[in-house]
Amino acid sequence: MTMQQRIYDLNPNAEPFYPQNLTVPTPKTQSRMVYDRKRTQIQQKTSKSTYHRVETSIPFPKTIEEAEALHITTVMIRNIPNQFRFDNLLKILDDHCFEINKNADPEDWSKYNIVYLPMDYMKHALERRMSNLGYAFVNFTTPAAAFKFYKQFNGFAWNVRQNRKICEINAAQHQGKESLIMIFSQKVFRCKNPDFLPILFSAGRDGFNRRMSGISIGIHVRGLPFTRRNISF
Repeated sequence: MTMQQRIYDLNPNAEPFYPQNLTVPTPKTQSRMVYDRKRTQIQQKTSKSTYHRVETSIPFPKTIEEAEALHITTVMIRNIPNQFRFDNLLKILDDHCFEINKNADPEDWSKYNIVYLPMDYMKHALERRMSNLGYAFVNFTTPAAAFKFYKQFNGFAWNVRQNRKICEINAAQHQGKESLIMIFSQKVFRCKNPDFLPILFSAGRDGFNRRMSGISIGIHVRGLPFTRRNISF
């Protein structure tokens, strides 16, 4: 029988007994301990799997002719400030398309139709904080539109306090609207917020139609992820 059990036997109303030099965990501390334990488990799982990793960098073509010859339409945006949300990324894309298109022939307009900004599901679930994983995928409707975005944002310094990252634009491993829809539609996104899924804008956003809403792609399952999804797709 322990000392604590003896005290309770003598006086059921006695204060709980804790040995000296023992820190009693508070609810906040317990929550952090659970979070750290889950984070460690996830990191151990992802370190053993080559599948759950961000894809290798694929340099974007240096000329528009090369981009068109390879039909590069899907870009991977790296070094995104972690505090950026989906709406922040949409504004950047819309502003870019608007500036490109305002004096251009409508047939040559820059448009995009798929956007995916991977979020840190565990941080959102356990800390109630929105944080992306530092990269995103955007599919433009033409190689010319993708190349114009690359020319403007590759090497761009984000104007964000406490986060002076330099943007890097690569070609994504999987290219094209149809390919992305096929891949994303088969993926299970285990998270609490359905807004974290890839979004499809069927008609394409061009900077003028900012009120256009999209539809999510993928299988949404509410709950905590089994593994941290810091992967491309």
